Amino acid sequence: MREERRRAARHPVPGQVEGTVTAEIATALVDVSATGALVEHVHTLRPGSVYRVRFVASETAADFTCRAVRSFVVRTQPAGGSETELVYRTGLEFIEPDARVLGRLLAVVRA
Repeated sequence: MREERRRAARHPVPGQVEGTVTAEIATALVDVSATGALVEHVHTLRPGSVYRVRFVASETAADFTCRAVRSFVVRTQPAGGSETELVYRTGLEFIEPDARVLGRLLAVVRA
């Protein structure tokens, strides 16, 4: 018999309750414009979904709310041992970009 490892009891939820999961996904900035950016990463980003994105270089950061417009596989790479992983590129559209934030992004890119 399996030993119970939970520290607290779980309780059924009546009805339907939905939520979202926010996760940090490492990305590399490939290119950028005033309306969006192309990023490279190994985890799936779904077109149509909205994400909060932070670009950082030399202690300068710029945060954006973006919508994934398209996402495609560009290559595979080793993932440890005999495993490989897919590498994606995703086109992001900035949602209501602010001139100050775009200025910070330029500072990040130039850093």
